[in-house]
Amino acid sequence: MKFRLASELQRRLVEYPPPGWIAKREVGLLSPKLTRVLGYRPCVDLLLESQAAAQRIWVEFEISRADPVANHTKFASAHLIDPLPSGDVFVSLVSNDIARGRANLGAHAIFLLRLAGLHAFQMPLLPSLDAETIKKLNQGRIGLDAVPDLGMVEVIELTYPVCGSAAVSRIYYATNRLEVLLNLHQWNSDMAQPALRKQWGQRKIRYLVADPCSGLFAPAKFCAYTRMPCRLAGPEAPTPCMTVPAYVGVPKADTIFDGQKARIRIERIGLRPVRLEDAPRSLVRSFEKWHSANRESIKVALEVCVLLRP
Repeated sequence: MKFRLASELQRRLVEYPPPGWIAKREVGLLSPKLTRVLGYRPCVDLLLESQAAAQRIWVEFEISRADPVANHTKFASAHLIDPLPSGDVFVSLVSNDIARGRANLGAHAIFLLRLAGLHAFQMPLLPSLDAETIKKLNQGRIGLDAVPDLGMVEVIELTYPVCGSAAVSRIYYATNRLEVLLNLHQWNSDMAQPALRKQWGQRKIRYLVADPCSGLFAPAKFCAYTRMPCRLAGPEAPTPCMTVPAYVGVPKADTIFDGQKARIRIERIGLRPVRLEDAPRSLVRSFEKWHSANRESIKVALEVCVLLRP
């Protein structure tokens, strides 16, 4: 019963893969010879192979693992020994039954995989199901017919950049809460520098991401996107977050930054919207203090302002 939910997800996707893809379960990353050298067999829960292009997506289901980073490490070690083709993608799907700190550690490990040259992502697994429901499904206390569609079409779409014109990094949608919150802190850090504050100018904002722990806020359009290195050279490569220079450097003709799309993406990651007028008083006080300090950099549409909070 231990891996009941994972087995069901594998069965469904092998039988009914996304259109244009073939799905295989428990696929090894290395040759038998290298596996014997290592003494362990790196493999993934699911391999998706495109029928139209030489593209593969290696998928791990992190349902209730005590240490989800173990699979990230396993995949990275295999890549270092026998590098995967540049078009291959690693996706870790993490359920709400994984503790926040462990999920965040996994999301941080994704940044390390990217710096190692891998296209890697961490995304929510069955985000509509809470931790208790995940437990019951995995333990067989709820029938597996209650498992919703996994949404693999959206997962595949999120592995493509929304902007690939930059020389050092490509821009993707953020795919987990840690990426969104790190962007929030990066925006506030950039606003503390006069030169970057001048680059940003003043923009009218309706949707803001809120971090109740720090009392900081940032535009959702900034927080909803992240960057992945195209190459390791260059001063920007180690920075995993969106930055003001990267944001304002996107040609206006690309029109990738959209407030409504950013809001939808952040909500799908798991942040919840609340109108400013309906927010808890403690959050409103934090907002007023933050807004007072950032009036030169941002113009908030107070009458329709929506806060997105974890």
